[in-house]
Amino acid sequence: MKTFQLGIVLLFFFGCSYKNSDAETQKFASELKKDHFSYTGNYSWAFNLMGKQVSTHTFYPDSIVYTMEGKVYATQYTMKKLSYEKAKGKWIGEDENGVVYALFFKEKTPNTLVLYKRKCKDKGLREAIDMEVPAPETTEDHGWNLYARNGADDLDVLELTGSYTHENHRLVISDTLLEFDGEAVTKLSFHSGERRWVGKHKNRYLQVFFKSLAPRDSVQLTTTWATDLEALYKTKYQSVITWETYVKQ
Repeated sequence: MKTFQLGIVLLFFFGCSYKNSDAETQKFASELKKDHFSYTGNYSWAFNLMGKQVSTHTFYPDSIVYTMEGKVYATQYTMKKLSYEKAKGKWIGEDENGVVYALFFKEKTPNTLVLYKRKCKDKGLREAIDMEVPAPETTEDHGWNLYARNGADDLDVLELTGSYTHENHRLVISDTLLEFDGEAVTKLSFHSGERRWVGKHKNRYLQVFFKSLAPRDSVQLTTTWATDLEALYKTKYQSVITWETYVKQ
């Protein structure tokens, strides 16, 4: 378990990142936007990564404090505001180590908002400035995720349900249990932003990537069985080449 947890932590959170400097901020000052950032309070999103992880952003006019809590990984850092463009819902900031982040906000209600976040590891501030609003269906950077004000009690839930077939295969879909060709697979995790469901049957693991989570009469997906759970989590949605169409019965 320790080896697995270390691999997951390295995969999702670590890695060398471009470090911003005051000189670079001054260099690109004319491209930074100075709109007022009016969001306040705590917004959290919970997901399952071998146990409950809670991601929280606390908003202030000039900064955002980020906290991750959970058994696999925990951290906290403050991002100082460098730019905010209200028309695009685009916020740029840097943490205490000079690492630059780009955040996008949409669909804000009194109690929720949808957030996309990128750690700009390659080109730092230049990368953040050049970044456009991500597509609604993108899975990069863990995709768009729904954050709830003042805490998130619920984990991501797979809302697709029903019995589907493809050629000689039969798949019964629910959030907590998938039945694949008669084998019951118990949920380990689901991440809506990546459209990835992972479960376990005896000593094997099943990973399912969904091309779309919209309820339809058919669903396009890809399934992978493996005995190495860490290897499954290292695969990305973008690596999927072939999709299989399962028709609802």
